[in-house]
Amino acid sequence: MRKRPLVVFLDSYSWQAFTDLAGGLRQRGIRVARVGSRTRSPRVLLMQTIESWVYGRTRGRVEGGVLLGRPAELSLADLRAAVPQDAADVQMQEDLIGFGMADAGGPADISRRVRADVDPRVLVDKWVQGEWAERAGVPTPRTWEGPVSEEYPVVVKTRVGFGGNGVRVVRDGDALADAWAELTGPDGQPPFLQECLTPSLHTGGVALDGETLINVAYDGRPAPDDPTGPPYTVFAVRDAQVVQATERFLAEIGYTGFFCFDWVADDDGTLKLIDFNSRVFGSWPALQELGFDFLSAYAHVLGAGPRPATSVGRYDEPTTTLRYPCPDTSSREAVERWRDETHQIVRRRRSLLGSRWATVIRIRTALGTARALRKLRGGSGSAPATPDDAAGGRPAGGSLTSSSAA
Repeated sequence: MRKRPLVVFLDSYSWQAFTDLAGGLRQRGIRVARVGSRTRSPRVLLMQTIESWVYGRTRGRVEGGVLLGRPAELSLADLRAAVPQDAADVQMQEDLIGFGMADAGGPADISRRVRADVDPRVLVDKWVQGEWAERAGVPTPRTWEGPVSEEYPVVVKTRVGFGGNGVRVVRDGDALADAWAELTGPDGQPPFLQECLTPSLHTGGVALDGETLINVAYDGRPAPDDPTGPPYTVFAVRDAQVVQATERFLAEIGYTGFFCFDWVADDDGTLKLIDFNSRVFGSWPALQELGFDFLSAYAHVLGAGPRPATSVGRYDEPTTTLRYPCPDTSSREAVERWRDETHQIVRRRRSLLGSRWATVIRIRTALGTARALRKLRGGSGSAPATPDDAAGGRPAGGSLTSSSAA
């Protein structure tokens, strides 16, 4: 009997998109494993214990990370000891991709996602992404080196960043000087500047050897009770310009795997690429619910199923995403409304992502509800910390400064 493929999730903190994917893969009989933080922190251990119902026991090899307040570190020896040689794919958060790049020829080597003659830094380095976009004829915002600008606002960006880290929008020369100093790396690597344009669409999907199996443009809107938060309502849109630009870029680098792109628009309405993420992304379950079959496409990439029968789903139909922690603790009614909305999403997606996933989300929601109500009552004690409190709250996404968890 052929052995089922294994997908390893390499992370330094809890991220909903990874947990969603792990649940969906288990539903399809695909093995999953997690390499995460090695810690004695009660909050992180609680998170790992809850989520082990989906991932299995955490193989703790990562030192530090967002949850523990210091940069994530992973030795090559620990990486190779934790990730089996037969792993079909390794989903990595951006703060660990550099360590994966060091695993030359191993299962975590991200260079196998692109064609042999392509610089693998295109998967993580925004400056290199711009160079490959130019080769593919994909528009990008004007970008330049050096801490000098004749126009404001302007975006200051590090070459590598995630979750909105390493991006600042500045509005005058003093702010530019401060951001430049702040974002210059400890190794002396300077940031770069980019014109500031209007946030627009995202594209997401799955590709195999540069051919897109699923490629959908989508947009998101924050909830009315959380207007500055991440996307809550998500819907697919028909936009041939941005879909075709995505196809050109992926074909140019011969890419394989999940992908997500962030786009901005200039005054003429031309969409320009600002970020490319070589991993699963936060809005994929909402789009899967609309008929865009990411799970079948990814299973096909893993050699665990046929190519999806169709690459399209339902457009302009809104659906909703999970939100953690509770965004509105102004009243008991607001907290209970969030709890009930979360339970509705769990019921809709249980058949897609599995009963284990549903159990994890219900536990997190119960803990989040208890904490929000305790905060509302103003008690001196505290409810148990939720995974989302430990992870520093909501993921970035849907904004100019995002690294597209959208």
